[in-house]
Amino acid sequence: MSMKRISFSPGKLFEVPAGDDDHAFGLMLEKSPYWAFYNRQANFDEAGRPTDDPMFIVAVAKSAYSSGKWGEPIRQLPNQALPPIPRFFRQDPISGNCDIFDPSGGSDEGTSATPEDCIGLERYAVWSAEHVVSRIADTYAGRPNSFAESMRVKF
Repeated sequence: MSMKRISFSPGKLFEVPAGDDDHAFGLMLEKSPYWAFYNRQANFDEAGRPTDDPMFIVAVAKSAYSSGKWGEPIRQLPNQALPPIPRFFRQDPISGNCDIFDPSGGSDEGTSATPEDCIGLERYAVWSAEHVVSRIADTYAGRPNSFAESMRVKF
């Protein structure tokens, strides 16, 4: 029996497996490939809006969810319940020059920035299922995630 292919659709909420009998909630945001990941104890109000902030928001590879490895959506949240997609940074590995871009702005053009301006932002990268799950597990265990740490801005 083959699994149904999952397509990206804003507002789909998944229970993402995160280790032994653990999970987090993954929410497809307004624009592919962006997802918000919430703690397993996250609450949702009567309108379906998350009442807690996400643990993190990243771009997720289609292969992470399309094959059904994360199961079927458990709920469809209304568009007005979706958190905004944050700004991300990119950094040239040779020059160290940075730019910050806003994916919800409809353009991949970034604004020139210093490395200091990028502190606290996620580096733009498309995360695999394995990296997402390891970050969730590390967050629950209270330890740094090696992949997320390697993505920090370099000085």
